[in-house]
Amino acid sequence: MGKSSEQKSFGVSSRKNGLDGKEEIKDDGVSSCFHPTPIPDSFHLAGASSSLSYTMPSRALTHRPYFSLDVKTKSAEGLLFYIPAEQEKYHLALYVSKGRIRLSVGRQREIFNREKYNDGKWHTVTLSLEKRRFRLVIDGLRAQDGVLNPGESSSIQLSTAVHLGSPPPHTHADLKWKSLPVHGVVGCVRNFRMNGSAMAAPAVNCGVGLCFEGQMESGAYFSGKGAHIIIDESFMVTRKFELVFELRPSNQSGLLLHTGNSDHHLTVFMRKGEVVAQVNNGGGGFNVSVQPKQSLCDGVFHRIAVIQRNNVVEMHVDTEGRYTIGPSSSSPTKDRFPVYVGGVPDRRRFSFLPVTESYVGCLQNMVFNRDVVVFDKLAAVFGPVNVRECPANLTAPSPQ
Repeated sequence: MGKSSEQKSFGVSSRKNGLDGKEEIKDDGVSSCFHPTPIPDSFHLAGASSSLSYTMPSRALTHRPYFSLDVKTKSAEGLLFYIPAEQEKYHLALYVSKGRIRLSVGRQREIFNREKYNDGKWHTVTLSLEKRRFRLVIDGLRAQDGVLNPGESSSIQLSTAVHLGSPPPHTHADLKWKSLPVHGVVGCVRNFRMNGSAMAAPAVNCGVGLCFEGQMESGAYFSGKGAHIIIDESFMVTRKFELVFELRPSNQSGLLLHTGNSDHHLTVFMRKGEVVAQVNNGGGGFNVSVQPKQSLCDGVFHRIAVIQRNNVVEMHVDTEGRYTIGPSSSSPTKDRFPVYVGGVPDRRRFSFLPVTESYVGCLQNMVFNRDVVVFDKLAAVFGPVNVRECPANLTAPSPQ
């Protein structure tokens, strides 16, 4: 393992607790954190990288299916949801075009009314497929019914896949052929129901977070529950890196960034309010940590910087700083790894990590090895993450 690491502070006193030399930390969990207020039964759709996929029982879609949902968007174009059919020319699609909400059951088979609904306000939409008719009602205003030819209604066999937001890439060729949008809208959906019942949990969530009350601001909001993004698909762990970002957590613990395996890795995480960077370059693991005097859960953004040069790793949390001198020996690797932010895809594969719990809260202004991370341009987004914005209105923690 090499020589034991040595941790020093930049003019910051360290309170020790017990014989292990670890800093005294208090685990207040979520209760001590400022947090946003979610809108019940809501989803935030973030455009191209954002989708929910449901797998429905086949019987649910064969007998006059009807759907209802509330929609709030400013998008002039984009899909709301899409159900392919067994026959290529049919489908069931709800989408926005030039601000109008349209219902389509096949190529050039669609209905809509003249009102525009991309005004950023909530609108209630119901739609149904009934024998030879398909219907669309928005805020109580009913569009002229669409009429199917004799025999068409019985021949439309919808698949069991229901996609909310942007459908998966394998559907894009069909969508283009059918003159439907390839990507979903940016906005909120709530109370998504089929045949009068709330939809079950989605089978796949790619970048669909919660909607929140109040104003929004720049950043990416991670809702935990496995939420994570990949900011680099092929990163080589070396003895030199720089990471800078700002965070406003809604939980005292969570994985912020990880890349590598048990022998070569870089991991940054929060543990009971302490920020820790753990490094292994093949010569043994070592870490640097800062337990800030001011809680990170106070509802404002805090700047984190982690820098490694050879076997020295330093960390700054706002104005508090520390560094650690690790083993002088190392064993370079040429292997390349994804760089995960906010969590990891399978916690069992990363059992060597001291924290595998997903981060909950907002991240912004992230720079990794001097490359600015543009969250809403990333393609690899998994679980409940809003890569476009963060809730700005927070509720103070309850008195203890």
